Amino acid sequence: MRSFPNIFVTVGTTQFSGLINALNSQEMATALEDVNCRKLTIQCGDQDVPASKHPSSIERITYNYLPSILDDIRKADLVISHAGAGTCIDVLKHRKPLIVVVNDTLMHNHQIELAQQLGEEGVLVHCTPATLPETLKHFDTAKLKDYKRGDPMNFVRELDKLMGF
Repeated sequence: MRSFPNIFVTVGTTQFSGLINALNSQEMATALEDVNCRKLTIQCGDQDVPASKHPSSIERITYNYLPSILDDIRKADLVISHAGAGTCIDVLKHRKPLIVVVNDTLMHNHQIELAQQLGEEGVLVHCTPATLPETLKHFDTAKLKDYKRGDPMNFVRELDKLMGF
């Protein structure tokens, strides 16, 4: 049985009401219980998180911002995140299982491309706010591949070739 007692959710620096609303749904409350969540920490950015309408024994901690979320990432058994590149890379570098929730209401959303690419590489699973509860219920860390850090010198070598050095 999958067990994620400590789940960290981050929306980044802006509002992501779709993700916040999904967290407060009955389906999500059930999914959190199904994966044995005992503590749900929510970094909610520039918005408030309404109290859950669904009775639960899960401890909920919310905050808008901290200077760094790395401590919450380190403590988490699972991270549920917006699709920002910096957050995704931080979570993957700390070798934490990651579900990326794509904000499907944004126009010209480049973040979905990142989520899809990293999903194709098998290092994370991505979904939308509407599919988050079902994604969490079926999330299997055994199917994830290890994140391999890129070699920044590859870029330098390619640039040198392009410039004729």
